[in-house]
Amino acid sequence: MPFAETRMHEEGMKTALDRGRRLLLQNKKCTLVVREVITLLEQHPAFDAGIGAVLNRDGEVELDAGIMCGETAAYGAVAGVKTIQHPIQVAYRLMEERKGQNRFLIAEGAERFAAANGFHPVKPDYFHTEREQRRFEQLILNTNFHTSTAFSGNTMPRGTVGCVVRDTFGNLAAGTSTGGAPFTLAGRVGDSPIPGAGFFADELVACSATGWGEGILGVQLSSRVAFQVSTGLHPAEAAVQQLRHLFQKHQNGQNIEATAGIIMLDRYGNGAWAFSTPRMARGGWQEDGAIWTAI
Repeated sequence: MPFAETRMHEEGMKTALDRGRRLLLQNKKCTLVVREVITLLEQHPAFDAGIGAVLNRDGEVELDAGIMCGETAAYGAVAGVKTIQHPIQVAYRLMEERKGQNRFLIAEGAERFAAANGFHPVKPDYFHTEREQRRFEQLILNTNFHTSTAFSGNTMPRGTVGCVVRDTFGNLAAGTSTGGAPFTLAGRVGDSPIPGAGFFADELVACSATGWGEGILGVQLSSRVAFQVSTGLHPAEAAVQQLRHLFQKHQNGQNIEATAGIIMLDRYGNGAWAFSTPRMARGGWQEDGAIWTAI
């Protein structure tokens, strides 16, 4: 992200973290906390999720989100939605369907499900911001633009959002929400709503990833990190190893290596993060501690 936008990112994170802190002090479940934290991030224009999301090549916003409960392995996800105000809330609703008949819905099907479950649609331009309109107009003129380059420099605003939580019952949850990568083809889906790639949670660890989605999907970043933690590797070591694997494994047509970031929390409450991008906004809170943020 550009240096000029770091303060706005930190303000958005602090507001969301304070909401999560209050809910955890009320002994709320980890999945509900993930939902509420990401809801606030989706409505903050600093991030590429909800309001402020990037535009695709048609000049439209398409949103993806997913959430997972470590205790039950239940998950919910939506992709390519244009009229759902808070995609993470609909993903949560899908996860909460105990029979698991529908876990992942896309586009109009997801929007119909949302409407049938009491979520009022918004107009597609609800998510548009002047910043992203300006970026879209610049990218139209750049015939050599590749979506992966959005994650390799400091000059382009971006910001998929994620959250990992351990609640007072010791259970873990993870979630991710995004507007995708800038200037992609309509209908493109990256890693964010895919369990095991953009997010993952089990009894041992919760993970949420951000970065070049095609690369993250290719290595199933979150599940690979979680597996390494299950073998006894420290979360931070696992994250660094798998980001290195991603970097070595995937390149775009311009021979630029794939970059990403990941946040993690294990069953003991140990948090970890790693990133191969120039910056990654992050923050946290634990009981008896203060909220912190960093860029």
